[in-house]
Amino acid sequence: MIELHIYLEPHDGKEKELEALYWNEYVPGIRIQQGFQRTTLLKKRDALREYQIDIAFDSEALRLKWVDSREHTEVWPRIAALCQRVSWAGFDTVPEAGS
Repeated sequence: MIELHIYLEPHDGKEKELEALYWNEYVPGIRIQQGFQRTTLLKKRDALREYQIDIAFDSEALRLKWVDSREHTEVWPRIAALCQRVSWAGFDTVPEAGS
């Protein structure tokens, strides 16, 4: 399984719009993708505009299929446009020893 952590800093005043777009369009679009495991929207405690989207897929190949999907190509540019800064980090999950 792989995880992607996406770090977002929305423009001032765009926080609620970002949250609504995530819940109303991003989540329904990602949930239907093959290999999708989970997604979470986090807001840093005591920070005005620091968010993180975490997603998990069965494999990187399936995550890349999501990136190429109609659902992603329609919603992601709109999320990015709400932000002054976007960065990310990808992770492979490490199986328990002996698994």
